[in-house]
Amino acid sequence: MHDVLLADDLSGALDAAAAFRRSGREVVVALQAAPWPVVPTGVLIAVNSETRNDPPVRAAAVIAEILAGLQRRGDRLVYKKIDSTLRGPVAAEITALAEAFPGSRILFAPANPAVGRMVRGGVLCIHGVPVTETEYARDPVSPVCESDIRRLLAGAGGERVVIPDVENPGHLSAAVGAVAAAGGPWIAVGSGALARPVAEQLGGAGPTVARRAAWPDPPPGPVLLVGGSAHALNQLQAAELGRQRGVPVHTFRWSEPAIPLAATASDLRVKGGAALLVEATRGDSRQVLHALVAAVAELARHVDGVKLFATGGETAQALAGALGITTLTLGDEIEPGLSLARADSGRWLAIKPGGFGTPSTWVRAWDRLRG
Repeated sequence: MHDVLLADDLSGALDAAAAFRRSGREVVVALQAAPWPVVPTGVLIAVNSETRNDPPVRAAAVIAEILAGLQRRGDRLVYKKIDSTLRGPVAAEITALAEAFPGSRILFAPANPAVGRMVRGGVLCIHGVPVTETEYARDPVSPVCESDIRRLLAGAGGERVVIPDVENPGHLSAAVGAVAAAGGPWIAVGSGALARPVAEQLGGAGPTVARRAAWPDPPPGPVLLVGGSAHALNQLQAAELGRQRGVPVHTFRWSEPAIPLAATASDLRVKGGAALLVEATRGDSRQVLHALVAAVAELARHVDGVKLFATGGETAQALAGALGITTLTLGDEIEPGLSLARADSGRWLAIKPGGFGTPSTWVRAWDRLRG
C-alpha cells in the first residue's frame, strides 16, 4: 500500500509533496498516472493529473479513473492539491472525489495566508478582495468565476465537506486537528499551505516514515535556467542572477527560436551556465511553449551533463515529457516552492511556479544546482 497525493499540475504536486518530504517522507512525483510508478513500499507517490486547464467533464473523468485505480491497488489518498485561487475545474474534480469516497469527510481549504489568500465567511479573498474581483478572474486560460466556495462546489459532497475560515497558518492547523479528532476517514483538499499541517498530522502514522539527511550536491556540470513564464517577477529574478553571478541571460523569441540557441549552447560549454527567458511580449502561449521546449530539449541532448532549472509548472511538465522523464524523486526544498529533484533518467532539476519567489530565487536555484 502507498499513500498518494494528487495534484492538477506539476508545480502544485511538488509544492504539496515538499510538505510531506519535510515531515520525513520519501516522495516520488509521477508526471503522469499511467503507467503507475513502481516504487518501494512506504514511498509516498505524488501524481500530477495535469488537469488544471482541462474542461470539467474531462477533468472529472481523469480524476475518477485515477481514484478507481488507487482503490483497486489498496492505496490511500491522503491529499488533493488544488490552486489556491480556485483556478481550474475544481468543482468537477471534487465531485469525482466525493463520489469515489462516499464515506469520507472532505476538508476543503484553498487558503494560503502567507501570500494573502484567506477564506472569510466561506469566501476566498486575495488580500481582502473576493477572488472574482481580482486579476484571477481575468486569467486567459482558467478564469475564476466564483468566490463563494459552497456555491462553487454546488453541493458536491454535501455536508461531508468542511470549509473552515482561514486567516493565518494556525487556522489551517486547527482545522486539520479538528477533522482528525472527529474520527473516521477524511481527505484534505487545498493549497500547499494546507499540505503542511496534514503532513505533520500523518507523518508519524506508521513505518512509512523514513528520515534522511539533506541531499548531497548535484554532480559537476553546466546549468541551464529556463524561464517559461512571462511573469514580470521572472524578468527581475533573471536580471538579479546576471548581476549577482554573471550568468548570461538570453531572450527567447518564439518566432525566431534559432537566434539565441547557439549563444546559449556556447555559454553552457564555456561559462558553465546560461539562462533562457521568454520575451515579455508573447504570442500564442501554446506556440511559445512548444518552441521553447523543443529548443531546450535540443540543448539538453547536445550539452553533456546539463542540469535544468524550470520556472512554470506547465513548462516543466512539457520539458520533462520532451526529455522522456516520467518520475522525479523529490530532494531538498531550496526555498518554499522551489524544489530540487532527480529524474528517473538521472538528470537533476530544480522547479518553481511562474510568479513565485523573491528577487534572489533564481540565484538560490543556481547556487544549489552548481553545488
